[in-house]
Amino acid sequence: MTWGQKWRTLRSFSRQDWRWFCLAYGLLPVVAVLLQWGGLRRTQGLLARYPLPQVERPIAVQRLASMVMLADRYSRPWSNCLRRSLLLLYLLQRYGITASLKIGMRRHRGVIESHAWVEWQGKVLGDRADLVETYQAFQNS
Repeated sequence: MTWGQKWRTLRSFSRQDWRWFCLAYGLLPVVAVLLQWGGLRRTQGLLARYPLPQVERPIAVQRLASMVMLADRYSRPWSNCLRRSLLLLYLLQRYGITASLKIGMRRHRGVIESHAWVEWQGKVLGDRADLVETYQAFQNS
């Protein structure tokens, strides 16, 4: 993608897109540090304690997921699938949207791989739709 194409994409953002992108871009390193120091459950608990400011209702769930994915692309090395998924889940839950974190495994060319994603209304958000077919999700406890 050329700089001109990137600039046109950025110029097409609405105010809400910019809010979500900046929020996700700023929070990805926070989630990364929380996960490193506290682990998954503790990070989920800490995130659940901190509400976000009011936003326009109703929110565009797919658009929010797109902004988190875009922030993820610009947030290396802070991001990976678990961090991105935890952040997306946090944002959705703070805005009153019920979604779930999925973590799964697969064997690919003799190597065990894991992946995390968010599902909302039976659909994968912000990731490839075929994840549910290629990864065996763990049961939530």
